[in-house]
Amino acid sequence: MEGLEQTAKLLELIRERGFEPGDKLPSERDLAALFGMSRSAVRESLIRLDTLRIVESRPKSGVYLQPYGAERSIEAMVLFAETNTPLSADEVAQSVELRSVLESEAMRLACLRRTQVDLDSLQQILRDSAAAIARGESFAELDAQFHKAIVAATKNDVLLRFINVFYRMSRKRREIYFNEPLQSKRSHAQHLQLYGAIEAQDAELGLKILRRHLKGVDAYFRMFFSDAPTPAPNGRAASRRATAKTPGRSIRR
Repeated sequence: MEGLEQTAKLLELIRERGFEPGDKLPSERDLAALFGMSRSAVRESLIRLDTLRIVESRPKSGVYLQPYGAERSIEAMVLFAETNTPLSADEVAQSVELRSVLESEAMRLACLRRTQVDLDSLQQILRDSAAAIARGESFAELDAQFHKAIVAATKNDVLLRFINVFYRMSRKRREIYFNEPLQSKRSHAQHLQLYGAIEAQDAELGLKILRRHLKGVDAYFRMFFSDAPTPAPNGRAASRRATAKTPGRSIRR
């Protein structure tokens, strides 16, 4: 967890100080002094960000912020979510779109390939969900379990890996979403309908229910994952981009 916290500090620095793709980050020494960390701890965090292609380490030059885009690791999006670093509007929209595409195909395949073991697994999650709702407990994890169980019924492990990324990325936001008891009850009711379609192997009905089920949740994720303007003290929205860069950030090692 300590490593994640250190990485989060670096991401916070990048965001708050308005660094943009192509900008050079402060040296390891300066970062260590800024955060009160050892240079080795800073180096480990930078290596982690480099591996995820968030930054690029250039020999004898320094560390630079990488451009947003297809070259950046998908795991970087999970890290951003885990450290409360806002995603870009495009990343949010595209993530939501990809989730809809993948889960729609998963529903179709699950209806074709599901076994009794899959149905038993879904039934158990539905029972656990009903009990959790009755106790007033969070439905967030059970919601993820249900959707991943549908994907598991496709017998496509690679598809399940991709879906796992979205649910890891959305974990904190789903917890907020399901704080509202009505959301939990509504989702559970639709899960029951989805189960009925899978049990009957009715892919057309399943896709119809799934599209309706995802519509409201996707709208929520688009709103809360995006890099929304931060309210200024006078009540007006102030973009994070407006934060002035700190002079001297390009100091060489």
